[in-house]
Amino acid sequence: MSRRVVMTGLGMITPGGLGKRDTWASTLAAKPCIRPLTGHPLTERSGWQGGTLEGFTPADFMPKRLARKLDPYTQYAVAASRLALEDGAIDLEKVDRERFGVFVGNCLGGWDYTDRELRKLHTQGYKALSPFQATAWFPAAPQGQISILFGLRGHSKTLVCDRASGLVSLGYAARTIAQGTADLILAGGAEAPLTPFAYLACTTEGVVAEGHASGAEPRAYRPFDSSRTGLLPGEGAVFVVLEEREHALRRGAHVYAEVDGFALSSDACHPATLPPEEGGLSRAMNGAMSDAGLTPRDIHLLLADGLATPEGDRQEAIAIQKVFGDHGPRLPVTAPKSMTGHLYGAAGALDAAWGALAIEHRQLPPTVGIQHLDPALGLAVVTRTEPARQLETVLINSRGAGGMNASLVLRRDPGC
Repeated sequence: MSRRVVMTGLGMITPGGLGKRDTWASTLAAKPCIRPLTGHPLTERSGWQGGTLEGFTPADFMPKRLARKLDPYTQYAVAASRLALEDGAIDLEKVDRERFGVFVGNCLGGWDYTDRELRKLHTQGYKALSPFQATAWFPAAPQGQISILFGLRGHSKTLVCDRASGLVSLGYAARTIAQGTADLILAGGAEAPLTPFAYLACTTEGVVAEGHASGAEPRAYRPFDSSRTGLLPGEGAVFVVLEEREHALRRGAHVYAEVDGFALSSDACHPATLPPEEGGLSRAMNGAMSDAGLTPRDIHLLLADGLATPEGDRQEAIAIQKVFGDHGPRLPVTAPKSMTGHLYGAAGALDAAWGALAIEHRQLPPTVGIQHLDPALGLAVVTRTEPARQLETVLINSRGAGGMNASLVLRRDPGC
């Protein structure tokens, strides 16, 4: 990347807490946030579980009149963006908002709002539908609402790359700043997948953990465990302020980390399967490190995709072995999303925020719920919060259906 790009603000609306401080505290405490889903007969009868928000009130972050027009995933995005701007000490009257963009990752769109409106359509007729249905559902809704609310008129995008959307959002935002098209970008992702239709859509992919909460084999999200059966979805949004480094230094901004490398690859496989053999993820990891000018031994922590399916974790472990060689068994690997559930379009952004906080506090966030670490994987999985002897660089992995692979490198900025 030509111009250097740093992270100067974190906004986190997650099952672990509302805001950076609460989310990070619950992460270090290894607090599991996955609960049985309630509020709908289908979810309760099915024994579904997921990472749910607690205590979120839209009116704390936006006008009530606006909140009523938005699906929860857009409400979460607006709230996380506001927190990121506040954490980054951004004075919108003192920055060029024509060079301030919004990049959003999303996977499913707004199905809480849509479930309700479709029910009206089939029981009351089309005249009962809300006039805001179209703008509440579509994946670009958060980008539009954030841009309008804060008056951000710079280069902006919505990226839909399945579960990799959030990390791809950050990677492309960083490239946009590095190439000189923008000075600041609010980048992240948002998802609300715990509605009946959205949850069912996730299960058809074959990656959601099997079993029933009341049965002998309860659903659980256990990346890298011998008994893993898949992920469990979670809801929320994470946005970060990305900023050209000299721009950040001129205004005296606090810098969490530098976005130092990014790469994508594709396995071009069926949406409901993984590729026959690992290939794309290792290419993305090598590409991100090459983009950052780093070698495998320069990486001190890997935030894993952590799909938690037997084959998904096996292929990620193979990719790590390919890339890191004899350093792989000693490299700390973690998947803190085991606490919150997999936030789909927001997952990569959450991992990036965790990575930045890990660098700042020199702490390794844990993977929770592991009962028997799968020895065949050969990974040094972090299972409890630990101080880091050395933590200057973090590599983050994210994968999506159809073979999308993304990797991003964060590095401590020694000059800030």
